[in-house]
Amino acid sequence: MEQLPENDHIWNRKLIHLLWWILLIYEVAAMIGFLFDIYGQPTQWLHSFLQFQVIPTGLQLALMGAGYLAIHFLKRYSDFIMIIWTMTMVCIYIMCIPELMSSYELISIPIILSSVYFQKKYIIFAYSLGLASLTALVPSQVYKGYLITPSELIVTLTVLSATALVCFAIMRKGRTLHAQLGASTLREQDLLIRNVMIDRLSKVDALTELFNHRSFQEHTDHLISHMPYDTPLELALMDIDNFKKINDTYGHWVGDVVLKTIGGLLKDMLGPDDMSFRYGGEEFAVLFVGKTHEEVLAVCESFMQIIRETEIPEMPGRPLTMSIGLAPYNRNTMKKAWFQQVDECLYIAKRNGKNCIHTYLSDPYTG
Repeated sequence: MEQLPENDHIWNRKLIHLLWWILLIYEVAAMIGFLFDIYGQPTQWLHSFLQFQVIPTGLQLALMGAGYLAIHFLKRYSDFIMIIWTMTMVCIYIMCIPELMSSYELISIPIILSSVYFQKKYIIFAYSLGLASLTALVPSQVYKGYLITPSELIVTLTVLSATALVCFAIMRKGRTLHAQLGASTLREQDLLIRNVMIDRLSKVDALTELFNHRSFQEHTDHLISHMPYDTPLELALMDIDNFKKINDTYGHWVGDVVLKTIGGLLKDMLGPDDMSFRYGGEEFAVLFVGKTHEEVLAVCESFMQIIRETEIPEMPGRPLTMSIGLAPYNRNTMKKAWFQQVDECLYIAKRNGKNCIHTYLSDPYTG
């Protein structure tokens, strides 16, 4: 089972704030009691002030200072220090407040506190410290004249033991919930990763690692709907020349090498605003965003030259060429008509001898 973190400084700071609140509440209650004592026994006000105000407050402030120093210099043992701190605070109140001098059950408070760390060693330590404190308190209280009967001692020991057992049950339940939460988080993370992978597989071509035809349609629709009116958008359809012959001559696995190579070259060549897709078979599509027609044409010419200079080791001595159809998007043209324009340009490039670019705005360019 996964271990919960030790020395939780955030929790310890909260507990220290709680101790300050307890001290503040005691000071307010003691001051109210002191005022009643002045009213009821005017001659005994100094004794009451010393017994219920000065001595407990001085001891508690000294304890606070010692606690801060101990945690500062012994951070590694801060959890144990908090338990000792709380136990000492309880013992001071039991010793200084007459109404609490027989309330040994208050020793169970630090045991309850130890359960927030969700580890057995802290509960065992708090329980052992409680027994030791009880062993020290009883003789000192008897010395002051506050006797404890065997039945009271048995009740106190029973309360301490029952508190420890309840804390063990709380700890086990908390650790079980923590483990279940961890397992649930892992399942959610695994499901998220699977969904991302499935989404990627549905949008990315596994061979070329370019976006597929479905992604092309979605991205094109998004650009047309959200792109600023004056932003130029141009589509290039690229087709590998004589690809069927490559497959027939060298085998389909070599054809896959060619497709993968071209896909990698496209990703390396395009700018951050442009997107490349495997349109289908040996055809690739590129959406150019924010470029003039001259800039797009220059990029396509440069890419065709790179393709011509690329050597496929599995096809020694055989040149690799592509034909490209190119057309800009017109807001007054339907998307389907735009695609048909680009497809027609690609058909003309093929018909004009391949290894060339044909644009919807100009005559064919032959490399």
